[in-house]
Amino acid sequence: MSGTLKARVHRGPASAFTLIELLVVIAIIAILAAILFPVFAQAREKARQTSCLSNQKQIATGILMYVQDYDERYPLAYGKYGGAWAYTFGFDFPAGWSNPPDAAFDATSSVSWSNSVQPYVKNYDLFKCPSGANYTIPGWNAGTPRKPAAYSSYAYNGILMQYPMAGVTAPADVIMVSEVQGKTAYEGVGLANPILVCGTANQDCIYQPKGTTCATGNGSTSTSGYYGPKPTRWVHSSGQNFTFADGHVKWRRLGGVFAPTATDFKVDPFTNYASDGTSATAWSNGCHHYLFRPDYQP
Repeated sequence: MSGTLKARVHRGPASAFTLIELLVVIAIIAILAAILFPVFAQAREKARQTSCLSNQKQIATGILMYVQDYDERYPLAYGKYGGAWAYTFGFDFPAGWSNPPDAAFDATSSVSWSNSVQPYVKNYDLFKCPSGANYTIPGWNAGTPRKPAAYSSYAYNGILMQYPMAGVTAPADVIMVSEVQGKTAYEGVGLANPILVCGTANQDCIYQPKGTTCATGNGSTSTSGYYGPKPTRWVHSSGQNFTFADGHVKWRRLGGVFAPTATDFKVDPFTNYASDGTSATAWSNGCHHYLFRPDYQP
């Protein structure tokens, strides 16, 4: 009898993962996620930092173009309001957006730095850092806006206002624009920080260097502050971008590199850091902040 013999194959029960194997796989996935997610977050922040650097570089180019057209002097940080220097105020950005209408305040805003350099920059969006969270100052706009507000993350060094470019001792070291307001983008408000204290309306407002003591009159001292929540100095990773008086832009690590109460004033404008990156004070000669003074020498 002929035929084909077929072997019988005995199959056991289907294999499956045990509970322990599943737990091991889950643990491996969790470990990989813990490793990779911070890397992804750092990469995104690095991209925002690079975009911010580009913004500041274009703003710096606009300021230097302004300087060339205005007797080689840096722009006003603020103008006059009601006949007095408006150093205690922010200003509309762009000028004339807020309500109620105020012709004098519109005029002050129009000559303040981020509005006066706008003809050279031609882009309000450049003034918002991608890492900045939108913030509305309570009560700034009491009605329907007259035109759209722009957002501003960057503060101009008001100690430079009206100062001659040729008089800056170390333009590669003196800060011109910075992120001293932290991770905040102010709705419709431009700021200078620090700012010259100019209380006499009929005198020019320009920096006066310190001798043995602070000089007298307008520009003899400067001050700094902020409108919103106390800002962290760690805008990008553990530092922030700075634009210098010669127009170059650079990221600098702030705090933590040196002892929190003794940062290097040649690198870090601030000192006395808290664990969240906020700082209590800035380096000063008693009249003006270091790294912001036009006569600063490294």
